[in-house]
Amino acid sequence: MTRRKKIGEFIKKKRSIVPNMITMSNMTMGFFAILFASKGDAVSITVAGVLVFFGAICDALDGAVARAMNVASPVGVELDSLADGIAYGIAPAVIAYQAFLIRLPQLGHGFDVGMIIAPIYPICAIYRLARFNISSEEKYGFTGLPSPAAGIVIACIPGLSYATFPFFGSIDFTIPLEVFIVIYIFIGLLMVSKVDYNKIFADIYKKSPVILVITVLALGVLLFFFRMWAIFTVTALYIIAGLVNYMVKSVRRIAEMQHSREGE
Repeated sequence: MTRRKKIGEFIKKKRSIVPNMITMSNMTMGFFAILFASKGDAVSITVAGVLVFFGAICDALDGAVARAMNVASPVGVELDSLADGIAYGIAPAVIAYQAFLIRLPQLGHGFDVGMIIAPIYPICAIYRLARFNISSEEKYGFTGLPSPAAGIVIACIPGLSYATFPFFGSIDFTIPLEVFIVIYIFIGLLMVSKVDYNKIFADIYKKSPVILVITVLALGVLLFFFRMWAIFTVTALYIIAGLVNYMVKSVRRIAEMQHSREGE
């Protein structure tokens, strides 16, 4: 075998490193998000939320790159799950604790009530990822809220107080601690629920690649002008839409069961 062929074979075998590096970028964003959140000041916590969002972009790219290069592998799948566990499980929980839960009453010996509540979300996120890995039913959708959406919405909430809108300037927004705790626990439980969510960008692409491009551009414009609020609002709407769709389907299913019983 010539040297050129050997180099070609080596590149072919090692090309899986490209999507794996993107996956590691997701993990790295989550790691840096934890470091920034650990500083405890409002600006650093806001930066941490932004890093979780950028990690989600890397997460969306790695699978697409792996499929485009035809280098999908079991190792890549495991790396993706481990990276997601850090970026969407641990990092948002640290952000939530430093921004909100740390204010809960002290229990003594360095412990507080926030330390009891904080693990609920990452436990749900890690379980969600493990369930996804062994599931054969999520090819066309997700059972339970996907961890990236959950991580983004939790990580972004602290940064909403530091947004500046065009024409309106900066806003004064503070979410009550009690409300955040409810959202935090609810989002965690939603990940391990049976509520089904669509693969929204994949569905849009199937309908029309042009519509997908327009959607991405529109999201880019919203992100440019409204920043953290745009990220939070779009993600929250996705979460709410899934819940509404699930409730509508549940009502229809109950109505059909009642109708079939009456027919008997």
